[in-house]
Amino acid sequence: MSTTTTAPAGTRPAISPLKQLLRLTRTEFTLFVRYKTAWMFLGLPVFLAVVTLQMPNDEVLPGFGMADMTMVASIGTITLILGMGHPSNVFTARRESLVLKRLRVSGVPQAVIFGAVTAIVILFSLALAALVAALVFAASGALPRDPLMLLVAVLLSGVMYSLMGLLVTPLVRNAEAAQMAVMVPMMILLFAGGGVIPLEFLPEAARQAMTLVPSTSVSTLVQAAYTGHDVFTGFAGAEERSYPGLWAAALPSLGAVLAWTAVMGLLVRRYFRWDPRQP
Repeated sequence: MSTTTTAPAGTRPAISPLKQLLRLTRTEFTLFVRYKTAWMFLGLPVFLAVVTLQMPNDEVLPGFGMADMTMVASIGTITLILGMGHPSNVFTARRESLVLKRLRVSGVPQAVIFGAVTAIVILFSLALAALVAALVFAASGALPRDPLMLLVAVLLSGVMYSLMGLLVTPLVRNAEAAQMAVMVPMMILLFAGGGVIPLEFLPEAARQAMTLVPSTSVSTLVQAAYTGHDVFTGFAGAEERSYPGLWAAALPSLGAVLAWTAVMGLLVRRYFRWDPRQP
């Protein structure tokens, strides 16, 4: 005799985390395109990339001038601005309006809640990265030498910066305060990453100190992927590498981004607030 087990009447079948992630990501996409502040976060990195066209473009690598390299580095600022700006804003607003608490009570896993917003950050970062690549092609006729490394840099930095944005939310009481609070670390990382001021203009000691900053690792990964040169120790004497050689040279920067991501993840798990702050 065989027996079958059926779900109790009146209960809904469990939804897999993957389906939850896809559904919530679709919702996040709709909310993003309707959110006026999100369009500001989209426009700012494009503006910074266009500004680099006014810089002197003396050649620093074969086929690439200083302005070209700064514009390429601005691809790293896309995930920085979107990742820190958008999650910090929306998660603070949703926490105070009890949306996050309702999501938690309904059984949506933390990874799904965070992952949906991070997926939107990465999606729009890739779209803007393609736009910047088109600007670089129009200016210098160059395309990325290692598209896979460029894709990995955008994906990893999107996760890392989104976690950084989440760490701002425990410090503020509302979305307006989050917009102001996130500007301080965002501007520090923006200027330290070479997407606004080329690191080659800095003294050697300052440039070496900047290698510890996460945005610098992202910028050098993007520049190496685009040019095919080992720029991780600077433009001077940077040699063109084969694909395996370029990945080998990129390991310290990749390790730095992964380490920062792990630290941010642990801090978010420890300090992120799901309940509204008490007045």
